Amino acid sequence: MDIQIRNYRDFYFLFNQITENCFKRCANPCLNRVITPNEDLCIKNCTNKHVNTNHKIMELYMEIQPVLVRKRIEEMNNTQAATMAQSEDKQEVGIS
Repeated sequence: MDIQIRNYRDFYFLFNQITENCFKRCANPCLNRVITPNEDLCIKNCTNKHVNTNHKIMELYMEIQPVLVRKRIEEMNNTQAATMAQSEDKQEVGIS
């Protein structure tokens, strides 16, 4: 359940950032309630750019993440092997 809440919060955080960024860029000055065609086009382009960028970042993350996990597992295994070797050396010294 915590993962769902975190994903929900992350989604709305990103949504709010995109909304604020595109509003500042496209609806300036905000003198009337009606969105002009130029503002509408600007908002569509801005949001599409953000969404496409987010998709590209996620694609790269999905490619890189398994490599990073594999590397971390190897590091942990090496550390564990070194610790075991040290422990065995200490036992041998204590026996002698």
